[in-house]
Amino acid sequence: MFRSRLATAAIAAGAIVGIAPLAMAAPAAAAVSSCVDDLQAAQTANNAAIAADTASNPAGARTHNLTAAMYLVAAMGDCQGPPKAVGSNILTASATNAIALLQNLLGNASAALGSEQAAATAISQALANAT
Repeated sequence: MFRSRLATAAIAAGAIVGIAPLAMAAPAAAAVSSCVDDLQAAQTANNAAIAADTASNPAGARTHNLTAAMYLVAAMGDCQGPPKAVGSNILTASATNAIALLQNLLGNASAALGSEQAAATAISQALANAT
């Protein structure tokens, strides 16, 4: 009887030890997923801003610049765990997006386009480093 209780306790302990790492890994996976989701949304908004500036529509591009900025701020919060390169890429994308927004506020779509393309590169690099 003692052996069966000991065996049952050993199996239960083994199950807990085996399951605990999986339970602790779930939040990290969710954080990476949120990080990637934010970066993909920023990339989509930035691509829309590029399309608007290509069509000489700085007013439309401004809206997309603001949307991209919102997702980049969210990505800064969600991308704390991945490599440090992700954070620096997000900062670069945020800075170039802010310049694009300023250029669009001034109505200079062609100047904004260059900044948006630089932001696209930084966002792509952040996505590559985050996954």
